[in-house]
Amino acid sequence: MIFNFYKPTVNYGSWADRFSSTWTFLLLLILALLTAWRHYRGPNFICKVPPEFSQHTTAFTEESCWLSRQIILSESLGYFSDSVDNIVTLDKDSLSKDSTRTLYQWLPLILALQALLFLLPDIILRICESSFGSGCQKLSKMIQDYRQNSADDRKSFAIEIGSYLYQEFSDRFLTVLPFGILTVLLAFVKLLFFVNAVTQLIILEGYLSPQNVTSYGQYVFESITNTNYSKIAYSPVFPREVLCDLKFVTLSNVRRYAFQCLVPVNEFNEQIYFFVWIWLLVVCVAAGTSGILFLVKSLLPMVRQRYIKKYLCMSNIPVTSSEVSSFSGTTIGQDGVMVLKMIGDISSDILVKDIVIQIWNIHKSKELHNTVSVQQTSSFQTNITGSASGGQQVTNLTPAASPEMIAMEKTGV
Repeated sequence: MIFNFYKPTVNYGSWADRFSSTWTFLLLLILALLTAWRHYRGPNFICKVPPEFSQHTTAFTEESCWLSRQIILSESLGYFSDSVDNIVTLDKDSLSKDSTRTLYQWLPLILALQALLFLLPDIILRICESSFGSGCQKLSKMIQDYRQNSADDRKSFAIEIGSYLYQEFSDRFLTVLPFGILTVLLAFVKLLFFVNAVTQLIILEGYLSPQNVTSYGQYVFESITNTNYSKIAYSPVFPREVLCDLKFVTLSNVRRYAFQCLVPVNEFNEQIYFFVWIWLLVVCVAAGTSGILFLVKSLLPMVRQRYIKKYLCMSNIPVTSSEVSSFSGTTIGQDGVMVLKMIGDISSDILVKDIVIQIWNIHKSKELHNTVSVQQTSSFQTNITGSASGGQQVTNLTPAASPEMIAMEKTGV
């Protein structure tokens, strides 16, 4: 049930769309919960306090340093004081000059926001497809029960779906173009997936990379491959050792201290975000590749023709290349191909074959009807012209036989 809930709304989404909207969303959501649990469990800060501090005062100091939004990096001062008990008293000017704002307390919320941004294109697809698409959401629910029907019911169901899809495909805004609103919508959603992944990766690069470093990934990989593992560098936004400025208020005075503290939680935070950086890089490559392949398949008519011809040949229907080109481009189009692929993914190729046959029969009957209508019009004009030239008045004209009458005569009915 949970897996079905997180499946893409439109099932004909490609593997890259599912990779972004489903797996990346779930991964970032799990990492957000895991990070929140780690922050809640602790320890987050371990500060060195004087011996006279009680256990309660020590816990208060460490929790206050964790909740503090400003810290002083050890690299900013270049040293820690060697005064007694490692307590350093700093003046106000030194604090304001060397303090740094922190964001690692907000990492669970940031990860959850990143997850929602990957789900946003699928939500847009859900809304737009239900408003302007072919009703694929309702259609997918109907097709899920196809296997449970009898053979006769399956044939009737295929005929109904084929007639419905023919009407949908014929009502495209521009029948001259092989693609419609569904193709444009999916192309836009794929672009959103790609832009979202690239934007998050760029922001992450700027947030995690130290100064004068072009790539955070290269920075980390070079640190890992360093033979001296004691000198592995870390991102400056995840410091391991800081000075924490606190004010201790008593009845008579206010004392201000900077405690030397370790931040063990940042080791966990940086490992999480290094994994997220690698994952986003893979998502960018997958989304870009999927978008290019989607454009190629949408613009090349031979892809649609080969797909439709496969099902026509399965039914032993003799067709020519021009007929397949007209049928796949004008009647079905790229929107129809995507809907048929969705039906095949949900049900089976047998249902797709029956639907294609039904659409083909309607297509050929319409062509025959148009041909007969043209012949009737031509015969009528010929009779009018001949009567006018002979000076006779036409009192009765016998129309040409309809397609139904021709079919009845051939079958002997």
